[in-house]
Amino acid sequence: MQPTDNVPAKDSMRIADSPAEPGSSASFARKGWRILGGIMVYLVLAAVLIASERSMLFESMKELEAIHVREEQQLALNYVVSHAILTVNENYLSEDISAAGRLLTQEIDGMVSQLSRIESAYGGNLAGHIERLRKSNGELQRAPSRSEIAVLREELHQLVLTLDGLTMSIRGRKAEILEGYRTVFGRLTFELLTLVVIGVAIVGGIGGLFFRQLSRDIGAIKARAGEIVRGYRGAPLLVTRADELGALMSAVNDMEEQLKSRDSQLELSREQHFHTEKMAAVGSLAAAVAHEINNPLAAIVGLSESLVNDRPQNGILRRRADRQIDLILEQARRVMAITRQIGEFSLQRPLVPAFVDLNSLIRSTCTFISFDKRFRGVTLEQELAMDLPALYVVSDHIVQVLMNLLINAADALEAQMDRRPVICVASARSGLSVVVTVADNGPGIASPDLPRVFDPHFTTKPPGRGSGLGLSLCRSLVEQDGGTIAIDSEYGQGATARITLPVPAESLA
Repeated sequence: MQPTDNVPAKDSMRIADSPAEPGSSASFARKGWRILGGIMVYLVLAAVLIASERSMLFESMKELEAIHVREEQQLALNYVVSHAILTVNENYLSEDISAAGRLLTQEIDGMVSQLSRIESAYGGNLAGHIERLRKSNGELQRAPSRSEIAVLREELHQLVLTLDGLTMSIRGRKAEILEGYRTVFGRLTFELLTLVVIGVAIVGGIGGLFFRQLSRDIGAIKARAGEIVRGYRGAPLLVTRADELGALMSAVNDMEEQLKSRDSQLELSREQHFHTEKMAAVGSLAAAVAHEINNPLAAIVGLSESLVNDRPQNGILRRRADRQIDLILEQARRVMAITRQIGEFSLQRPLVPAFVDLNSLIRSTCTFISFDKRFRGVTLEQELAMDLPALYVVSDHIVQVLMNLLINAADALEAQMDRRPVICVASARSGLSVVVTVADNGPGIASPDLPRVFDPHFTTKPPGRGSGLGLSLCRSLVEQDGGTIAIDSEYGQGATARITLPVPAESLA
C-alpha cells in the first residue's frame, strides 16, 4: 500500500508559533544598548590588557627578587657541599675508618637536612640525590669502609654537577626575565595603537554588518510576501533575527501556514465533493445502462426459460443446442445480477450518520472496485466476521475510505512479479469497536516514509500518479465518524491499513 491520493486533511491544521512580541525579544533599542555595552566591554578589556602588561612588569621584578634569593641559597648550599667534599677527601685515607665514618655521617646528615629544606624550590631535582645520600650515609653508619666512602664521594660529585646545572638554569632564567622586561615596554606602545585601530574597525564593522543584514532581511520579507501572494506554499522563511523584524518574519510564516492549511482544506473539500458527484454520475449512468440492458436480458431470460420448459423431460440432452440453453440462461442471469449490484452500489447515500451494515458496504465496494483495470490479476479476498453489530456512521465515508485504500493497494501491487498479488479485506469485532483491515502483499512502505503517510501532499507515487491527499482524506473521514486509522508496514512484506470504528450504545444494548 502506498501513501497517496484522494484524501482530505484535518479540519484544523497546525499553525506556526505566534510571532514573538517585540518586548519579549531583542528589539532594535535593546540591540543598540547591547552594541554600546559591547563597546564598553571592549574598552574594559583593553584596560585589562594594559593592566596585565603592567602586572607582567611587576611579576618580572618579583621573580628577579626570588631568583636573587635562590642564588644566595645556592651559594650557601654550594659551600656546604664543597665543605662536605673536602671532609670526605680528608677522611678517605684515614687509618681509623670507624671514626672517619662517624664524622662523615654527621657531616652528611647536616647537608641532607639543609638539602631537604630547599628541595621543593628546585622542583624535585634534588630528591634523587637526597635519597641516595641518605642510603649511602646509612650504609656508612652501619658498616664504615673505604668503599662506602668512595661511593659517598662519587654521589657528592654528581650532586655538584646537578647544582652547577641548576646554577646555569637560574642564570639563563634571569637573562630571560631581563629580556622580557625590556620587551614589555616596547610592546605597550604597539598594543595601545593596535587597540585604537581595532576599536574603530569593530564599531565600523558592526554598524555596516547591522545595516547590511537589516537591508537583506527586509528584502527577504518583501520577496517572500510577493511569492505568497503568487501562490508559494513551500518551506517557511528562515527566521534569523529575534527583534521586531524577526517577529515580522514569523508573522509572514504564520500567514503562509494558515493559507496552506486553508488551501489544503479547500482541496480536500473539492476531493470529497468530486467523489460524491462522481458516484452520483456513476449511479445515474449505471441505472440508465442497467435499464437498457435489463429489457433485452429479460427477453433473453424469458425465452431461455421457455426453451427449458419445452425441453423433453426424459433428462437426456440429445442435441448440442439443448445443452447450451442452460449456459445462456446462467450468463444472462449473471449479467442481470452485476447490473443490479452496480445500481445498488451507485445509489446516492445521505451524508449524515445512520445505522449501516458494515459487511454489506465492504462487499458492494469490493464488487464495484473489482471492475477497475488495476485489479486485473489481483486476488481480492474477503474475510468478514458474521457477528458484527450495526455501526452509526456516514456510509459514503466508509465507501470512500475503502475505495482509496483498495486503489492504493492495487497501485502498490502493479509492478509485483515475484508472487501472486493479493489484497485481503477483513472485518472483526474487538471489544467495543469494529476493526476493518485492508492488507496487501506488496513492497510495503519504507520506515522513513511510514510516519508521514497521513501528511497532506506526501506521496511515494511517481509524478502525475497521485496528489498525496488520499490517506489524509481517509483519516479525516474516519475521525469524523469517531474512529481511527493506522498503517503498519514492514518494507518488502506488504502493508496493512487498520480502521477502528466504535460500536454505538444502541448496538450494545
